[in-house]
Amino acid sequence: MFVYTPYIWPLIIATALCIVIALYVQKYPETPASRPFIYMMLIGAGWTALYGLSIITIWYPLRLFFSMAMYIPSRLMAPAILFLALEYSGKERWITTKNVILILIIPVIAIIASMTSPWHNLFRYNFNLDTSGPIPILYYTPGPIFTLSNIYNAVVILGSLLIMLFSLRDRALKAQSTLLLIIGIFIPIIVEILFTNNITPIKGYNFAASTIVFTGGAYLVALMKYRLFGFVSIARSTVLEHISDLVVVFDNQVQIVDCNPAALQALGLNPKNYVGIPNDFVPEPWRSFFDAQAALGTGQRDVALNIKGENKVFDLSVKTIIDSHSRTLGTLFLLHDITSLRASEQQVQQLLEEKNLLLREVHHRIKNNMSVIASLLSLQSDTVQDDAAKTALQEARNRVQSMSVLYDRLYRSDGANEMPLDEYLSPLIDKLVAMFPIDPYINVEKHLEPIVLNARILFSLGIIVNELLTNAFKYAFKRGERGTVRIIAESEGPRITVKVIDSGGRYQEPVNEGAQTGFGLQVVQLMARQIGASFAIQRAGVQVQETVATLSFTKA
Repeated sequence: MFVYTPYIWPLIIATALCIVIALYVQKYPETPASRPFIYMMLIGAGWTALYGLSIITIWYPLRLFFSMAMYIPSRLMAPAILFLALEYSGKERWITTKNVILILIIPVIAIIASMTSPWHNLFRYNFNLDTSGPIPILYYTPGPIFTLSNIYNAVVILGSLLIMLFSLRDRALKAQSTLLLIIGIFIPIIVEILFTNNITPIKGYNFAASTIVFTGGAYLVALMKYRLFGFVSIARSTVLEHISDLVVVFDNQVQIVDCNPAALQALGLNPKNYVGIPNDFVPEPWRSFFDAQAALGTGQRDVALNIKGENKVFDLSVKTIIDSHSRTLGTLFLLHDITSLRASEQQVQQLLEEKNLLLREVHHRIKNNMSVIASLLSLQSDTVQDDAAKTALQEARNRVQSMSVLYDRLYRSDGANEMPLDEYLSPLIDKLVAMFPIDPYINVEKHLEPIVLNARILFSLGIIVNELLTNAFKYAFKRGERGTVRIIAESEGPRITVKVIDSGGRYQEPVNEGAQTGFGLQVVQLMARQIGASFAIQRAGVQVQETVATLSFTKA
């Protein structure tokens, strides 16, 4: 049934090499081209194993079976090589279900025809087993499907090799690995073609299967020395080579598979042999840095590093690299040096803080000076005998006091140029109420929203509210009469409305911007125009007549 021949040993070695290489590459299941490469090696192992069994078998039925079964891996080899070439060169988008079916049509037909050879003449027929030579030879007559499938295999493999040759231009792929892949495929195919045309040193012996030993050796060099599948192919360009940002790529085994020149210099790695270095062998502080940032996961953040005694700040982006089949290929670290930017921002922030401090100091000084002026006006009013002059001095003091309150609040606030309206008007109203003997007859209500405004608008509002309240306290009520004064400040979108409402109702006619009024209301109209506000005084109410002074403007 079986006969020994020394020609079996290259086939045993080739089979073992293919299996070992396939098992080794399973470490990289997510790397592009690793899966078709594994399929190709397993198919090669099946081919050499079946061919080895066939050349030691002298029992015709079993020899015929091995000979037919051998064409299962033989016809599947070309599609596997094509899928390997497509994924390796980054053209995996072409591997669609429809294209896979189209590519496998002829190989599947050939396999079916081979396994049914005894019943037709389409693949091989007229079998004759010759056991007189050093190895038993099974002679046959080729059929049309056999010839067609051979031509098809040659065309597919030639196309695959051309795809790989063109991929040599891709700088993302290691040229040495690509060439070893091509050589490993090219040698057995050439020998197979020669054998098919009866060009062989030993009649009936197909050296193509034995040359798989050289293929395995070439692939071992590609895997061990050039990190064939420890290297993730990522599209790179001249721009990436010259940018100052640091680009570092790790594969799923946390090994460096790509670095641009800027990153190599920063990490202190040798440009000739950095590929495949595990992170455990990366110099500090980078080793701890990559471990920590990988643990934090993907995202963008600022990070600080001390590199060669120099403190650096980077804008870090961590991204998971995924191919078109949603397979995780590795992790990308992109670091943009923002040390100068952060230093500039800190300097600007320091200048802003100094400016705010200076403005608060200015506001404080202005407030103190106004307090002095208000005190002088108050002293002056006490020395004047004429009632009209005394009243004018007191009103001037109140106007100065309203401005003093504003600068006092600005000095105490966090912002040097703006503050909430309620924080300014509320203490101003309290001061005005304290200056007029209206308690307990007049009740003052405040309904003020915390609308943030700049100092220019607040200055005018303080003068306006001061004048309107002074008028209300002086003229709206008779002596001893009870009533209410309400101050309302509210907003609706960008529109802000300030109202001073008294229940005295002493104004006989409505007052608007064009009416002739006293000095106080003239001041109000002037301040209103400065902030682009509309102003009017109207009577309202049915049972209780109220005077409503309304100021309306849009917040810039």
